Amino acid sequence: MKKGLLLFLFASLACIPAFSQVMPHVCGNAEDQSDLIPRLRENKLVMEAMRAAAADRSEIRYVPIHFHLVGDADGNGKHKEIRILEQLCALNAAYEPVGIQFYLSEHPTYGLFNKSINNNNVFDNQTNTLLMNLRRHNNAINVFVVETPVSGNNQPGITLAYYNIPQDWIVSRKTEINGAMPNSTLPHEMGHLFTLPHTFFGYENNPFDAADPTWPVAPVNAPLGNGITTERQNGTNCSTAADEICDTPPDYNFGFISSNCNNYSGGAKDPLGTLVDPMENNYMSYFLSCSSYQFTQDQIDIMNADLNSTGRNYLDNSFSPVATSINTPTDLLVSPAQASTVPYYNEVLLEWQPVAGATHYLVDIDIVSTFGTQFAQTFIETGTSKLLTNLSPNKTYYWRVKPFNHLVGCAAFRSRNLKTPATATTGTIEIEGLNAWQIAPNPAQDAQVSLLVNANDAFEASVRVTDTAGKTVAFHQGVSFQQGENTFALDINSLANGLYLVSLESQNGRNVRKLSVLR
Repeated sequence: MKKGLLLFLFASLACIPAFSQVMPHVCGNAEDQSDLIPRLRENKLVMEAMRAAAADRSEIRYVPIHFHLVGDADGNGKHKEIRILEQLCALNAAYEPVGIQFYLSEHPTYGLFNKSINNNNVFDNQTNTLLMNLRRHNNAINVFVVETPVSGNNQPGITLAYYNIPQDWIVSRKTEINGAMPNSTLPHEMGHLFTLPHTFFGYENNPFDAADPTWPVAPVNAPLGNGITTERQNGTNCSTAADEICDTPPDYNFGFISSNCNNYSGGAKDPLGTLVDPMENNYMSYFLSCSSYQFTQDQIDIMNADLNSTGRNYLDNSFSPVATSINTPTDLLVSPAQASTVPYYNEVLLEWQPVAGATHYLVDIDIVSTFGTQFAQTFIETGTSKLLTNLSPNKTYYWRVKPFNHLVGCAAFRSRNLKTPATATTGTIEIEGLNAWQIAPNPAQDAQVSLLVNANDAFEASVRVTDTAGKTVAFHQGVSFQQGENTFALDINSLANGLYLVSLESQNGRNVRKLSVLR
């Protein structure tokens, strides 16, 4: 679905004529686009200078982006991280011809995805700009993913997303952040951020059709006013009319009254009486359901000029990707085995293989395979295991893992299911503060393993490794574990293949796990 596409609320979300009794989707505040023009004109001058200097445009520029997953006052309704990764993939596909690729930039306080905003006045509208400013990432493009974007537009309709020019951020309805192809909502708004107006600038609130008094000849001046003139088909006023971009042909917002992306045949003429032939599949138009969308070369060069401007110096450009593609192996998941019953319902260890190029792994678990219930849990891990302590007994759970890095969100996920036992729980935990723990990977094939420790309260313990004869082969005294999740790296490089016992020991107890070394 296209943001700003004047879509209509219909059972199939198809576009139907503007005169029908339904509510259209609209694109932000049309009048605000006039504020883009001064920067656009500056960027056009830079574009011409760069062309005259034959500047090299072959190098990819990496642009930081940060997504805020907003919830209501109770913390409900936040969009899913997997949809952000899919959207990142689609956004980068759209901007590959532009020479721009976006990467996830971690907020210094709120991490890879900001999920700290729980406020109705951001979730249902964006009147709490103070909170949004306090949580913004100062060195990245900020995208707030909300339930209802409200741009201040006086048109009737549903805003799918908008670019807030004074705040220099994007707000999007969460249903539009999904990676579905063709994908044009976020690319469209990013075009506005880089100073691109609509191709039909001046006709936002009043698309030209047979109801207009001058039909079929368009007026010399666009209905929006503000000195905007109507662009001619022959291009003689292209540098000063409408979007002021010469390789985007005239478009008087015909997408508003079209139900598809077919070639326009409505019969409208420009002020000189020439039939108008718009570019239906331009990202900055309002035509929907195109098989693909494009930017023109002028639009591409203007966006690059804007990225080079001093106003964009706040964007961190020091990023170097670990990898530009990730291939998920079919045997990514290690344990538990498919459809197996785990020994304990309150101490379940999920394990998977490391994947080349991946820096993070998205882990979802839920009681349905669509991962959409209120019981769904999502974790972002940098290692290859996750210890779960809050599952319920006697249930089937579905889990999946998706490898990704800051640039690549396209890798496939792999999924399995598991069954928790009805009554079995872990043995008595004698150590005060200890909730659950496991060793991963196990069997071990590398030089170290991780002790994944979940603590109700902070505690201190020693870590001892003994062989089957009871001989201590490794000992670490006074290891501190904080409340919550802990990872302790245990060096086993000197251990021969075989079975060992790893124990946590404190003054008030001891807890043991088996470790198999198999190289």
